[in-house]
Amino acid sequence: MKSRPKSTLFFFLFLGLLLAVSCTSGGAAGEPTAVPATPIIDEATGLELNPIVIPDGEFVVQGTITAVNLIPQDEPLIKVMAENGQLYQVRSQPVPQITYEDGTAVPPLEIKNGQRVRATVQQSESGGLGGEPVLASTNLIILPPGNDE
Repeated sequence: MKSRPKSTLFFFLFLGLLLAVSCTSGGAAGEPTAVPATPIIDEATGLELNPIVIPDGEFVVQGTITAVNLIPQDEPLIKVMAENGQLYQVRSQPVPQITYEDGTAVPPLEIKNGQRVRATVQQSESGGLGGEPVLASTNLIILPPGNDE
């Protein structure tokens, strides 16, 4: 049996030590890698705004439309990206009932990517594609451009 050089033995020992340290540390210098977000409360409703973890009960989603499926028109599915990077799937009220902030009806062709929206939502019983939660809303509105309240 041929013996291995000491440098190879030290290399594997060092590699094992490095692996053990990286698996046990919580990030840089043992610090937690994720900081729990402080909930933001919507002033108009008193509900949580764009939470990272979906809470029980109602909350407010506000952000930009990234995908729209208006079929069926009585249960459109709209994906919304909040400013904090959180993505939500919202099953809203029927298309004819979606309005601008001032109450004016929105033509279906105007419900498109890039529009800013706001809705009070709660988690729906039915799941979404890829296991993403679907949120139900009966008051989704289209906001004017640049409305970041």
